[in-house]
Amino acid sequence: MRDETVTNSTGRVDDSGSVFTTAVLAVNALVVLLIISSNSLVLAAIRLDSCLREDIRYIFIGGLAIADLLFGLSMTYNFITVFALYWVDSYYGCLTAYVMPVISLTASSFSVFLITVDQYVSVVYALRYRNVMTATTAKRLLRAVWCGSVFFGCTVYMGWNTYDGRCLMLDAMSPSFLLTMGTMAYMLPILCMIVLYTRILTIARYHVRQIALQEQINQDPLLRERGVKLQREVKMAVTVMIVLGVFTFSWLPLVTVQFIDAFNPGKNARCN
Repeated sequence: MRDETVTNSTGRVDDSGSVFTTAVLAVNALVVLLIISSNSLVLAAIRLDSCLREDIRYIFIGGLAIADLLFGLSMTYNFITVFALYWVDSYYGCLTAYVMPVISLTASSFSVFLITVDQYVSVVYALRYRNVMTATTAKRLLRAVWCGSVFFGCTVYMGWNTYDGRCLMLDAMSPSFLLTMGTMAYMLPILCMIVLYTRILTIARYHVRQIALQEQINQDPLLRERGVKLQREVKMAVTVMIVLGVFTFSWLPLVTVQFIDAFNPGKNARCN
């Protein structure tokens, strides 16, 4: 997006395009700053607190923060190469601008999915949770997510693209890749999370009611403690569902464009 002026019919120079470009860049720069700073603070808090480093949920939250931080860095790369240096003529220089968000989206969606799985195990298999979901298991799951995300993103470098010298996402990225990415890295995890959270809320509310009834009869402090813990799990589940909703709608415009382009029969007939 070059900073150009346009001369109108009266012979005056029209700077509206330049002003609009400056405004867009300023807003995007602010968004990037917020993304990088907020996720950096999350990672710093986890790194400095030994208790958080061993907490299963914060291990997954840290993985999500890294994915979001990568997206902020990818936006920074786009600004530098496209808006400042125009270094998009090279094969790898152009594709990197789109590979980084692909890795970020894939890792981010599956990190949220792992948070959902952790929540599901803690509610449905509460008595076995400590044995099933350990810190070692969580770290291994995160490594698997990141290895898979990086490999999937790097397939673009290996030839899964339609780069022809034009560094636009819908020109450089293969329709089949965009379709696979939208399905496997966005729709599938979200559908699985919706199913899991429906199950979590159903089971948790049932147990809360049962514990409340038993507590009225037995007056057992252990039952009261378990009921309070389940109520916290329900609140946590609702909070993560809100995060899931924000995640879904934030990536929805990009994925929608990808699906429309993937099913567009006139893609290959675009003018150069």
